[in-house]
Amino acid sequence: MRYAIVLLLSFAILQPAEASRPVRKTIIGCVTDGVFTSEDGYVIRIRQRRSGRPLDLSSWQNKRLQVTGDLLPADIFFLVTRPVVLGRC
Repeated sequence: MRYAIVLLLSFAILQPAEASRPVRKTIIGCVTDGVFTSEDGYVIRIRQRRSGRPLDLSSWQNKRLQVTGDLLPADIFFLVTRPVVLGRC
Protein backbone atom coordinates (compact mmCIF):
# COMPACT_ATOMS: atom_id res chain seq x y z
CA MET A 1 0.00 0.00 0.00
CA ARG A 2 2.80 2.43 0.89
CA TYR A 3 4.53 1.66 -2.41
CA ALA A 4 1.37 2.59 -4.32
CA ILE A 5 1.05 5.90 -2.45
CA VAL A 6 4.70 6.79 -3.08
CA LEU A 7 4.28 5.94 -6.75
CA LEU A 8 1.16 8.10 -7.10
CA LEU A 9 2.85 11.03 -5.33
CA SER A 10 5.85 10.70 -7.66
CA PHE A 11 3.61 11.04 -10.70
CA ALA A 12 1.94 14.12 -9.21
CA ILE A 13 5.32 15.82 -8.72
CA LEU A 14 6.86 15.02 -12.13
CA GLN A 15 7.01 17.82 -14.71
CA PRO A 16 6.45 17.37 -18.46
CA ALA A 17 9.56 16.86 -20.53
CA GLU A 18 11.09 20.13 -21.74
CA ALA A 19 12.58 18.46 -24.81
CA SER A 20 9.16 18.10 -26.45
CA ARG A 21 8.37 21.82 -26.43
CA PRO A 22 9.11 24.02 -29.46
CA VAL A 23 12.20 26.22 -29.27
CA ARG A 24 12.46 29.51 -31.19
CA LYS A 25 15.61 29.27 -33.35
CA THR A 26 17.32 31.08 -36.18
CA ILE A 27 19.10 28.63 -38.48
CA ILE A 28 21.44 29.31 -41.38
CA GLY A 29 21.84 26.72 -44.10
CA CYS A 30 21.58 25.88 -47.80
CA VAL A 31 18.85 24.55 -50.05
CA THR A 32 20.09 21.74 -52.29
CA ASP A 33 17.75 19.50 -54.29
CA GLY A 34 14.79 21.07 -52.47
CA VAL A 35 16.15 20.15 -49.03
CA PHE A 36 17.25 22.68 -46.40
CA THR A 37 20.40 21.57 -44.57
CA SER A 38 21.78 23.60 -41.66
CA GLU A 39 25.42 24.65 -41.48
CA ASP A 40 25.79 21.90 -38.85
CA GLY A 41 24.69 19.29 -41.40
CA TYR A 42 21.16 18.64 -40.10
CA VAL A 43 18.29 18.24 -42.55
CA ILE A 44 15.58 20.61 -41.35
CA ARG A 45 12.00 19.95 -42.47
CA ILE A 46 10.51 23.42 -42.86
CA ARG A 47 6.73 23.63 -42.59
CA GLN A 48 4.25 26.43 -43.15
CA ARG A 49 3.01 27.87 -39.88
CA ARG A 50 -0.71 27.95 -40.66
CA SER A 51 -1.24 24.76 -42.63
CA GLY A 52 1.61 22.60 -41.33
CA ARG A 53 2.38 21.58 -44.91
CA PRO A 54 5.98 21.28 -46.09
CA LEU A 55 7.32 24.54 -47.53
CA ASP A 56 8.22 24.43 -51.23
CA LEU A 57 11.88 25.46 -51.26
CA SER A 58 12.37 25.32 -55.04
CA SER A 59 12.54 29.13 -55.38
CA TRP A 60 15.55 29.13 -53.02
CA GLN A 61 17.47 26.35 -54.80
CA ASN A 62 21.26 26.69 -54.25
CA LYS A 63 20.74 29.66 -51.93
CA ARG A 64 22.11 30.19 -48.42
CA LEU A 65 19.17 31.08 -46.16
CA GLN A 66 18.55 32.36 -42.67
CA VAL A 67 15.24 31.09 -41.28
CA THR A 68 13.56 31.86 -37.98
CA GLY A 69 10.90 29.65 -36.47
CA ASP A 70 9.92 27.06 -33.90
CA LEU A 71 12.06 23.91 -33.84
CA LEU A 72 10.41 20.71 -32.65
CA PRO A 73 11.71 17.18 -32.12
CA ALA A 74 12.68 15.27 -35.29
CA ASP A 75 14.06 18.55 -36.75
CA ILE A 76 10.61 19.78 -37.78
CA PHE A 77 10.68 23.56 -38.12
CA PHE A 78 7.62 25.82 -38.29
CA LEU A 79 8.57 28.99 -40.13
CA VAL A 80 7.73 32.27 -38.33
CA THR A 81 9.30 34.81 -40.70
CA ARG A 82 10.07 34.81 -44.41
CA PRO A 83 13.50 33.27 -45.21
CA VAL A 84 16.32 35.78 -45.74
CA VAL A 85 18.66 35.05 -48.66
CA LEU A 86 22.30 35.44 -47.61
CA GLY A 87 23.84 34.51 -50.94
CA ARG A 88 24.68 31.37 -52.88
CA CYS A 89 25.73 28.08 -51.35
